[in-house]
This record gives sequence, structure tokens and C-alpha cells, in this order.
Amino acid sequence: MKEFGGLCVNLEGGKKKAVPNPLKKLKEKRNQDELLKNSVITPDFEKKDAVPPYQESKRQLKLKRKEEKAKTTGDGWYNMKAPELTEELKNDLKALKMRSAMDPKRFYKKNDREGFPKYFQVGTVVDTPVDFYHARIPKKQRKRTIVEELIADAEFRRFVLQLNVSLKVHYMVL
Repeated sequence: MKEFGGLCVNLEGGKKKAVPNPLKKLKEKRNQDELLKNSVITPDFEKKDAVPPYQESKRQLKLKRKEEKAKTTGDGWYNMKAPELTEELKNDLKALKMRSAMDPKRFYKKNDREGFPKYFQVGTVVDTPVDFYHARIPKKQRKRTIVEELIADAEFRRFVLQLNVSLKVHYMVL
């Protein structure tokens, strides 16, 4: 080889065999998977009585679109999804509805909604590093839900006890 200046000549005349590229294999597999999603032949194909139609009717497509649209609020509200209502979320929503009873000196408008809202989000307030010493709640005093915060609040507990005592006295007189 050194005699010819390091030049290598291929006498076979065919194309070079391509080295298998793992990215190409991934793309091909992904394309196959996408094609198989639309296929009517599925693993349980033998159990079916009839071959399902490849194309769906306009009415079925319309119903599917309507169901998908009902899952979120739409583009105007950034496709907010309806959360799963757990017991904690239900209790928090009940506490928010009864907020006018928690503080008698504060006025809130009447709730115009029966039941719970379908779409809502729950977030957490992130403290700024500037208020580290002044307006920050220590980790020991932080709670997960609104109801837990109310139970831990001493002033609220005192108010509820006073309210209970006054109600008992009122009913004992009657």
C-alpha cells in the first residue's frame, strides 16, 4: 500500500455495503408502529365475528371529536384537562365554597354554582428568595391542602370553638 501512496482501489465494482445505522432502524420501526396503529388486524382479530371497517363513518368521527373536545377546555384556556376529584380535592373545594362562614367580618359574593366545577387547577405559591426572613412560612408549618391549613390555624380553631359554644347556648335557651 505504501508503494502506491496509500491509495486503495476496489476491484469489486459494486456499491459499498452500508453500515447498519441504529437511528435508521429506530425510524423504520417507528414508521411500522404508526402504520400498525391504523391496521384492522390486531392480536384479538381471530376472536372477532366480522372484519371491522377500515374507515369510520362521518357520524362516528364526529362523536369521537366531540368526546375529545369534552375532555379539555379548548385552546382559549390552553387545553386545561378536568382533574380527577379525590377526597382531598373535594374537601378543599367545599372549604372554598364555605369561606364566608370562616370569617364573619369579611364579605364574599354568593356562590352561583351548584356542585363542583368540571375544569380547575390547583397550584402552589412559590416564595421568592427576597422574602426569606420576613414573609416566608417555614417548612414545618406548610401543609398540603387548604383543610389541613385551616385545622392548623389557631385563630380559626378559636373562632370555631366560640361559634360552637354560642350555638350550644342559643339552642339550650330555646
